[in-house]
Amino acid sequence: MMITSNTMALKEPDYVNMNVTIRNAMTGLIRPEIVYRCQSKRKDYGWHRSKKPGMQFSFPIILIKGESKIPAIHICNIRSVLGTATFVIENTYLDAEMCPKSSCAHVATPKGIVFRGLEWDFKTVFPKLKPVEYLELPWTPWPNRT
Repeated sequence: MMITSNTMALKEPDYVNMNVTIRNAMTGLIRPEIVYRCQSKRKDYGWHRSKKPGMQFSFPIILIKGESKIPAIHICNIRSVLGTATFVIENTYLDAEMCPKSSCAHVATPKGIVFRGLEWDFKTVFPKLKPVEYLELPWTPWPNRT
């Protein structure tokens, strides 16, 4: 008597999805509105407007697993009444593992662009993810008009 079984090994996908999130936190201003645009080498996500604090915009990116040295590079321009900020977001496969489900965000505040997310803490014997918040880029003031 012979018993055969047709089992299929589930293969892990070769890519991972990640969302890049930009959030408005311009509290305490008469005009808390921000306007922003993000683009990569292959895609332009267009201009978006966030009129109130608390509004956010997320756009998906796809990263190749195992390619921790090949980043997905996006250039984002943000404008507000306080000025402009242009910054570069570089995400790798490891970043996607640290920031699941849009848990990491680039937040527009009155001080500038703040990163809120998770980073590895190597001060302990077993590294673990810890929440961090730091100023990425201050606002560049608008030029004076005479």
